[in-house]
Amino acid sequence: MSKRPLAALIATALLAGCQSAAPIRFYTLLPAATRTAAPAQDPAFRIELGAVTIPSQVDTPKIVIRESAGRLAPVEGQRWIAPLADEVRASLSAALTQKLGVPDIGYASASETQGLPLYRVRVTLRRFESVLGSKALIDASWTISSASDKGKSASCDSRVESDIADGFDALAEGHQRALAALAGRIARGLEALNAGKASNVCVAADAG
Repeated sequence: MSKRPLAALIATALLAGCQSAAPIRFYTLLPAATRTAAPAQDPAFRIELGAVTIPSQVDTPKIVIRESAGRLAPVEGQRWIAPLADEVRASLSAALTQKLGVPDIGYASASETQGLPLYRVRVTLRRFESVLGSKALIDASWTISSASDKGKSASCDSRVESDIADGFDALAEGHQRALAALAGRIARGLEALNAGKASNVCVAADAG
């Protein structure tokens, strides 16, 4: 075979490979309904949601799914739109703001609370599990504490699970629901803590 036909064959094969490559799809954990949520005009307190800690096994741009009891697999072409920890934090912040009607001052200083009570929220995800066509599961520990009263705090554990249909769209929506449920528990805990019921925070969180 001459060099010219061989080169043409290689070029054709490379072109075909490029044309057949699956597009990369991006997903978010922030539901559309909460993206424009605004706090109440006269909130009872403010929150400061810190950076969220996530398991190292899923700390990758690719969506990681569980294929069996001992196997996790990052999926080529299916990615989170932003670092997963940032996506989780944004989702929780939006849900807490909406559920409580209070602003999240993020990483601002305590002096920016305008005299309102400030509660710090810290969340660690022990598990962030994705099983296609089955479930989206989140196992978290979270702490809420008053910025002005060190004795006013509580630590709780929450496990939330959302049944999902087939496909990555359903998976992302399942995790959105699971995070909204987690935010609901944290919100109830914050309301209990603000009402002076620190010993009842975890019970209140699970009561909804």
